[in-house]
Amino acid sequence: MILACHNIKKAFGEEVIVSGGSFHIEDHEKAALVGPNGAGKTTLLKMIVGEIQADGGNVVLTRGKTMGYLAQHQDMNNDHTIYQEVRTAKADILDMERQIREIEQEMKHLSGERLEERMNTYQRLTAAFERENGYACESEITGVLKGLGFTEEEFAKPVATLSGGQKTRVSLGKLLLTKPDILLLDEPTNHLDIDTIAWLTNFLKSSKKTVLFITHDRYFLDNVATRIFELDQANLIEYQGNYQDYVRLKAEQDERDAA
Repeated sequence: MILACHNIKKAFGEEVIVSGGSFHIEDHEKAALVGPNGAGKTTLLKMIVGEIQADGGNVVLTRGKTMGYLAQHQDMNNDHTIYQEVRTAKADILDMERQIREIEQEMKHLSGERLEERMNTYQRLTAAFERENGYACESEITGVLKGLGFTEEEFAKPVATLSGGQKTRVSLGKLLLTKPDILLLDEPTNHLDIDTIAWLTNFLKSSKKTVLFITHDRYFLDNVATRIFELDQANLIEYQGNYQDYVRLKAEQDERDAA
């Protein structure tokens, strides 16, 4: 298990969003949160990441694991280009590279204990840089941007000039590059074209990352989800399988309830 929600409760006034909802997600699993518009799916995601406080219950993330959240609306630096903005996702690695280059220049003019001290720091940094696959950092950024449908000519386009859909793609690129252990995605396919949705589908299917997502895209649901959580009338119900399995199992349950 990587993430669990125990007896989550939330209401806004008399409107009950979820009443005693519980579920857990296993490592590497791809789970979808479905339900009617206005059911509270986004609210539930925001409670999981801590943006909204639940009225009761608790969220448990396995120790040492990290979460990344793609909201429907993202803040970003309008002064950046697309490439500069996405590059911020690798800020730690890029800062490490900057330190390595500075130490290389320093060591040309050092000797004795000071040289040995800086050499030790240099070796520690380069080892960490290699572990983080730092030498492939720039090509990784380029690959993700191209996968999300941006051409190299567009990399220099200012964020301030982007449409809502393009900003979503930039935010998604940043999130994928930070490589959290679990991805929480709220409508990730909004404004994406067919080719980009296919790329994202294949990316997530082949990834070992855990994913919990909301979408109305049935192709995406069928091809990515291995488990469905339905939020409807404040109840949270679990179904095994993809969206087609969910539709079939729900219809069977409705028939049993009617009988």
